[in-house]
Amino acid sequence: MAWAEDSAFSNSLAQAALAEQRADLPAALSLLAQAEPLASNRVLCLCALSRRYCELTWLTNSALVQKDLVARALACSLQAVQADPSNATAHACVAVCYAKGCAFADLKTELTYSRRFKLEADMAIALDPRQDIAYYLLGRWNYEIANVGLLARAFVKVVYGGLPKASNADAIANFQKAIQLAPDRILHHAGLAMAYAAAGERQLAVAEWTKCRAMKPAGLEDQEAQRDAAKKLDALGR
Repeated sequence: MAWAEDSAFSNSLAQAALAEQRADLPAALSLLAQAEPLASNRVLCLCALSRRYCELTWLTNSALVQKDLVARALACSLQAVQADPSNATAHACVAVCYAKGCAFADLKTELTYSRRFKLEADMAIALDPRQDIAYYLLGRWNYEIANVGLLARAFVKVVYGGLPKASNADAIANFQKAIQLAPDRILHHAGLAMAYAAAGERQLAVAEWTKCRAMKPAGLEDQEAQRDAAKKLDALGR
């Protein structure tokens, strides 16, 4: 029976991935809905579902749909952590969901989510230092806190109980570590370029954007990061 459930789950996820490649969001959602009951409390299955829901956000421009997809992803990842609190991948998935949720929140909630995704990313790395996405998220956290506007600083103090230590230099180090662990992820190189640009290292930023443009995307998120890098290079006449 367990083997049959595993087979059915894997098949639903594989079919959902094919629907995603066709940009068929309704079909992908239907297939993931079929897969959810089969995941039960199995951590790897729940993490796989969470990643698929997150990936689907790139197939729609509707903020409401994207917010719903992130909520589904977060529910799966939190269930994974509940099933096994010592699983690094589960904590990394929670971190990703809170990071993606920032796009749909007001400023104070966004900062609350940023605090949560940093805590989850730190936990993922403590459990498994090979979690490249966790280092990427720490890079984002350092970048965003280091470059927060003056008007947002009051909210930062409320959420964090003061201004946390963050810097573009730390962001650069985090993104570099993510690249060391997963050199083929365009997302990580795009993050490093962003941090270099914020630090005033224009040529280094251009070099990373150029790499992004030449690399092969691993998924929809990489494709978006590649398009953004190309736009930045075009704006610079590169």
